[in-house]
Amino acid sequence: IFNRKYRLKIKIIFFLIIIFIINIKVYAQTIATVNIQLLIDNNEKYKDVLKEIDKSQQTYIENFKIKEKELSRMLSDIENSKVILDENEINLKIEKYNNDLSEFNILIEKFNLHYQNEIINIRETLLKQIIILLEKYAILNNIDLILDSTSYLIASNSLDITTFITNELKNININLNYKNFEKN
Repeated sequence: IFNRKYRLKIKIIFFLIIIFIINIKVYAQTIATVNIQLLIDNNEKYKDVLKEIDKSQQTYIENFKIKEKELSRMLSDIENSKVILDENEINLKIEKYNNDLSEFNILIEKFNLHYQNEIINIRETLLKQIIILLEKYAILNNIDLILDSTSYLIASNSLDITTFITNELKNININLNYKNFEKN
């Protein structure tokens, strides 16, 4: 008898839960999607500033190649001098070479890090502008949710607003500046 009452209570509770779930109103949300990566990578101003960065790097790269050849000559000189010079003189040359090589490697790392950070800053500036445009679009079109194309698996192409945002970005004067590398 206890089991029958218990089963009846569970059936009643289950029935009430089903009725409750059925009666909940489901509101459809207006959703849009956007490809942030595409917006940034294909932005003409972004591409132009990347070309400027490449040009500005060329002088440094040429100087790095010269220094690399100089280090290579130093190493050859050390190898060739082993027969002629005593151990102390060779050790001094090796120590100088190692110091120069270490300084050169540090300079290369600073150079690479500098331009990597500059590109990150430029991308962040562009992303901030994209977010402003997305917020305006969402307000004007009563969009409840905008997803990045990497945040979902499948969606209708009609939800994608990437082309609209691309066109809006073209009409905005975005200041994408960078600093040239400076040796300390």
